[in-house]
Amino acid sequence: MKKLLAILLSLCLVATVFAACSKQDDADHGNEPGDDVSASVLTTDEAVITEADAIRYVQSYTAEELSLSAEDYEACSFMVNQSGVEIDGDYYIKVIAAITVPHTNEDGTESYTFDNKGEYYIRYDGKQILKKDMTSAEPKYDELEVKEVPETTESTETTAAAEEEATDVTE
Repeated sequence: MKKLLAILLSLCLVATVFAACSKQDDADHGNEPGDDVSASVLTTDEAVITEADAIRYVQSYTAEELSLSAEDYEACSFMVNQSGVEIDGDYYIKVIAAITVPHTNEDGTESYTFDNKGEYYIRYDGKQILKKDMTSAEPKYDELEVKEVPETTESTETTAAAEEEATDVTE
């Protein structure tokens, strides 16, 4: 009897392991069969405009150019996605314009959500800027006129230090 119980428990364990390791049906997760649900992280190491520079670059456009009302533009926080995004075979830095909305939870603590007002994509080489159409159900993008990248304090300091070093070498 003990041997039979041990064999049954072993079979249940093996069946559970195979069930847990088997491929799950995409329909169970709200995806259509055949949808690409793989996730990969694109590094932004090759991008010429990243992080705070990307935010300053998007903020250099007017509210009208960004398709934002003046009120939304003033209320928006601009945030950068730390991983890249692929659109039509090109890689972009994603900058989001969102309004922070505070909420008080049932336990009295405060939490926040973001009301996205705009999404902007800077191609890694800095030669194309896309603005996502936020009213369209399908991803649609309009191209913005490329501007000169605003200088940052960090790059100005680096340039000044390099010029000073070059002067020291020539003297």
